[in-house]
Amino acid sequence: MDLVTDTRALMIVKQLLDNTSTVKPVIAQTPQKPKFSPSAIQKPFARALPETQGVSSAHISSFLNALKDDGTLDMHGVLILKNGKMIAEATFGAYDQKVWHITHSECKSITGLAVGMLIDEGKLTLDDRIIDLFASRVSKISQFTHRAMTIRHLLTMTSGVTFNEAGSVTETDWIKCFLESAVLKEPGTTFQYNSMNTYLLACVIKQVSGQGLVDYLKPRLFEPLGITNFYWETCPMGNEKGGWGLYILPEDIAKIGQLVLDGGRFEGKQLVSEQWIAEATRAQVQPPKTLGNYDYGYQTWVGRNERSFLFNGMFGQNVLGFFENGTLLVSNAGNNELFQQSNYYELATRYFGAQQPAGETGKILSLSGAGALQSAKKHLTTVLEAPKTALFGDLFDSRQKLSLSDIGKRLDNRAYFASGDKRAASIGVLPLYAQTLQNNFTKGLHAISFTWREGALSVILDETDERHVLPIGFDEPARAEFLTHGESYIVAVNGRFAADETGLPVLTIRISFLEAANARLVKIRFFDGRIETQWSEFPGKAYLNDTLTEVKGQSALLSNVLERADEELLRFRITRILEPQLTLLERGQTL
Repeated sequence: MDLVTDTRALMIVKQLLDNTSTVKPVIAQTPQKPKFSPSAIQKPFARALPETQGVSSAHISSFLNALKDDGTLDMHGVLILKNGKMIAEATFGAYDQKVWHITHSECKSITGLAVGMLIDEGKLTLDDRIIDLFASRVSKISQFTHRAMTIRHLLTMTSGVTFNEAGSVTETDWIKCFLESAVLKEPGTTFQYNSMNTYLLACVIKQVSGQGLVDYLKPRLFEPLGITNFYWETCPMGNEKGGWGLYILPEDIAKIGQLVLDGGRFEGKQLVSEQWIAEATRAQVQPPKTLGNYDYGYQTWVGRNERSFLFNGMFGQNVLGFFENGTLLVSNAGNNELFQQSNYYELATRYFGAQQPAGETGKILSLSGAGALQSAKKHLTTVLEAPKTALFGDLFDSRQKLSLSDIGKRLDNRAYFASGDKRAASIGVLPLYAQTLQNNFTKGLHAISFTWREGALSVILDETDERHVLPIGFDEPARAEFLTHGESYIVAVNGRFAADETGLPVLTIRISFLEAANARLVKIRFFDGRIETQWSEFPGKAYLNDTLTEVKGQSALLSNVLERADEELLRFRITRILEPQLTLLERGQTL
């Protein structure tokens, strides 16, 4: 089974590295993610001035500016709570805290809480064996290879099973694959982060309770906390993924973080036992220090140097709680990180950890502090400036400064085509990471055109089988619905015109997928009869380069292939697929 899965995963990797062909998924993509519908937060946190909770507004503004000005971070939003009260809400760029956001592995901690509830009910124990829980599905070989594996090992990422995340886009029966996969390390001996451990925990909950993860949690967690607007993706067999795939509003996941910070209590009711919270947020195993400055409890990261806990998802999806001072931070981002390698964690701990500067409890909010905080928030939403520069070149043959209206009229109805360039086959509007995670691959780019209607410029991106019409916002982000093979996303599009170093006009477009960690950046240079485009995405090349080591450690076959590969050539191919360049021609033009 491992060889089949690895072979299929390798086939996808090879397709991804080939920039002249589209990716043909092993498993047919079935649209799953529903269209987001806005709704009011139920049971919202009480809002309070920072000073009433012992934190100065100037201190918060300094933190927000530090995040904004750090060039290694691509922050989306931050919530700051103290003593159970919301003292700051900030959004970055075009993002919106009222739109749900993907959690990635951040939701593993919620699955861990569900396991704790089942244990609190006396229906499960840490020492229950996996082969006993799935007795009807265990082969004779698995009865031997998986005999020592328990719930505790799944919770602490020490199962030793090799079936991993690659299986999510190459296999349909994940339980079967997990139970038939090789166990390379004796369970309980080695930390090896593997989302399939969490997936199996979600299946355990269904096996024991008779309810899927969401149905089990609704009356026990979601309804008591007033969490109603969320969606959890399922595997091909209909089980919640458990370790990823949850879309939830930032303030709603903050309620779950506050529940943990308060020892399992919410509105005076004990939803999870205090004993479970204590054990789940205590270091049970020590991961490699290269992953960050946290140990691991039960599906939750634990501060190594102070009493804190962390729900953590790749690219910077976090719920970070400090027990000693009652501070909770919720953040979403698109950072180049798999675990906790970015500067965010050092900044969060420096500003809000146990050693944070003394606050101003009881003091009235100073005008200077309020002004600094408002100024900081305004600074966060500055994305791309409106066109103010003179544009030269063949299309814009003018030496005077052009208004947006002038530019729009000159671009109106102009269309540029890929004209058989094989590189177009691998280029899509949805960022490549998102395509892979959703098993929803582009059929390739066909054409780019523009329209100018009622004072607004739109770009039309034609893929082989779909058309995306996106209005471009220059002063403010322009929102649109982005549909790809049945999946709906809210996007915010910002644009900026500027002249490059040669004086040629360049249109830079950022397409922010508000529900995801990913964003697409397209730079378009205009020439007579053609455009040259440069594509990139956030997170991007730096992330993939940094995670090659992790991939090597999770698959023997992929490891052997990567070890034999020329590293310089491999990184070149990574650049080519994540930062492709493509020339498109007006009809009748040739290079």
